[in-house]
Amino acid sequence: MIGHARRGFQWSCASFLAGLIAIGATPVASWAAPPPQEAGAAPAFTFYPSLQLKFEAGQTGNYFVARTGVVNMSGAPMTDLVLRQTFPKKFVPGVLGGRHHDTASRPQGFEERLEGETMVVRIPELRVAEATALAAILNYEGRPAQVPFPGIEVEYTLNGERRKEKGPDQTWDLSKYTKYSGSLQDYIKRYAAIDMKIPEKDNWGFTDLAARMTGRVPTGPIEIDTSSGRILFSIQAGLPGEMRHLLVMRRPMNPNQKLQANDEVRRFVMGMVGALADFTIDGDEMSVRKEKVGRFDAWVADTRWFDKVKDRLGEGPARWYILPDEKAQTQWIVIIIAQGRGEGPGKADVPNEPKEKELMTELAGMVGSMRTL
Repeated sequence: MIGHARRGFQWSCASFLAGLIAIGATPVASWAAPPPQEAGAAPAFTFYPSLQLKFEAGQTGNYFVARTGVVNMSGAPMTDLVLRQTFPKKFVPGVLGGRHHDTASRPQGFEERLEGETMVVRIPELRVAEATALAAILNYEGRPAQVPFPGIEVEYTLNGERRKEKGPDQTWDLSKYTKYSGSLQDYIKRYAAIDMKIPEKDNWGFTDLAARMTGRVPTGPIEIDTSSGRILFSIQAGLPGEMRHLLVMRRPMNPNQKLQANDEVRRFVMGMVGALADFTIDGDEMSVRKEKVGRFDAWVADTRWFDKVKDRLGEGPARWYILPDEKAQTQWIVIIIAQGRGEGPGKADVPNEPKEKELMTELAGMVGSMRTL
């Protein structure tokens, strides 16, 4: 078996930056099975199932965080939702327990539990166009390859009527991950041609921030994107209060858009965060400098991010590295982000500069160790 049930969940900073999706539930009045959606009826939901690849700290095993985003597209608010996700054989789900419950936003009456191999989440309300998610730690046994995942089932009340809808089934080839034995550092070295030291005190794993930065809501396995000749990925460790996030992007260099001055760098950075609607960054107080980073003559921009939602995550430091590779005619962009305050009232609004400095020093060390192969 690869992976162990003792794992705790590490909240994805991708969702934290790209628009935090609350996970929550509440008991419903009745567990009686409602009628399924009528044939030909317009779907009430949009579903975004994904698997985030995670790695054990200091070990060679990996596991997944299975997550299905659910968006209310019915045009009306829903109540008393029950989400059920059954997982395939040889996969062992686990509740995202432990410290996750201390940091993730939960509506009153939230409940999630395992019923055999099925994760059940109850949610009190889902407003028009609002999103929620069902998520679970997912260990696996042996080396499964082509794996069929049943679609998530959702029961809900709409306009006083109890209804049921099922998301699409998915089949994913997971052999690349289940046959792999090694660390995250070795994985990035093999599949992204980057050698970067990954601290081993915490579990690190891939997140969906990189995809969201390009305007996509990803589905399926989330790891390194090498499509169209580019390299794009984001990794994360820790919970709010000690959260670290690093994004790497390589793209062709446009000689007509070569950055020459501080103001150009500032506009470049501000232009990259347009999709992060729940957060803003401080463009006025952004500091820009030239710096030697490894073999690169890099532009480095330091600023702070601010959560638009009061008493959620507060604020924290962010840094952009823009690394031109003249020889290869490519441009590397590395973003590091830290959250050292914790989450919620009494935490998000309390500065913690020493913790932020500690987290950013660790992330900067990772960037400084980066070598392209």
